[in-house]
Amino acid sequence: MPISTILQPDWDSAAIEAKGLPRFSPDQLSAIKAEVSEGAGFALVDGVVAADNPNNAAAQVAAFGRQLGTPLIQNERRETVVEIADFSDEDERDDRGLRSPGELTPHTDPPPMIALYCVRGARRGGRTTLVNALRVHNQVRDEDEAAFQRLCRGYPTYVPDLAGKGTGSVRPRVPIFADDGGGGLSCVYYRPFIEKAAEMSGAPLAGPDVDALDRFDAAAQREENIVSFDLQAGEMLVLSNFRVMHARAPYEDWPEKERRRLLLRLWLDADWMAKAPVSQPLRRNTAQEFERAISGG
Repeated sequence: MPISTILQPDWDSAAIEAKGLPRFSPDQLSAIKAEVSEGAGFALVDGVVAADNPNNAAAQVAAFGRQLGTPLIQNERRETVVEIADFSDEDERDDRGLRSPGELTPHTDPPPMIALYCVRGARRGGRTTLVNALRVHNQVRDEDEAAFQRLCRGYPTYVPDLAGKGTGSVRPRVPIFADDGGGGLSCVYYRPFIEKAAEMSGAPLAGPDVDALDRFDAAAQREENIVSFDLQAGEMLVLSNFRVMHARAPYEDWPEKERRRLLLRLWLDADWMAKAPVSQPLRRNTAQEFERAISGG
């Protein structure tokens, strides 16, 4: 039986090392929710897919997701379970990062919560890194007030088309740090999309704007603010997109498709999660926002 571990929201790498990664079994729903919403902001769950029925993984992952909250559509096919794998040999377009083996820098996904179930690991590489956004927030606030204010003011941000057309739009200034939802800190961040928005608008980032992003990235790379591990086959990672950023190291995969690294991803909303700040699009009225994004409305 996995041992549940409730960590403090301001956890650092030393706390993780001392207590271990927060692990749960699927029947510990209350503890999982507490860890994600009030504790570390993430949890590892072992045993979501029955060992004697691995070929039905997607259905079992979806069923567990419904116990956590409301699965959200992720593409024009209205899929709520999406495969994360290397499709670069058949699809060169990858503006969302999920279809290639390259590095993914620290970022948040749009919905309140994400769940990643590992079906197979890569031949080598692909290590997962989690960043405590609360610690990044507090350190930048305490060390560089000017940079902190720019991050709170935010930046125009590129939002890829969920319909998979390789296109997207630029959202007006999106705060990287916000707490106007009444539920505490919410962090929205993916620097490549901030830079792409600046390029599309014809106003490249410069000066203090770049300095503030560099300050954010420097804090997000501090060893005490991160934990890295290999997500193993049969494990599910559940995390809050409000307080935890995730990243992935590049990986080398097997040539045979049936052996390649494969994750199953859920995007989730839940009434037990904090309310999203009104200043961060796609985090409020999430199901309706995603439906409008799919339909082009």
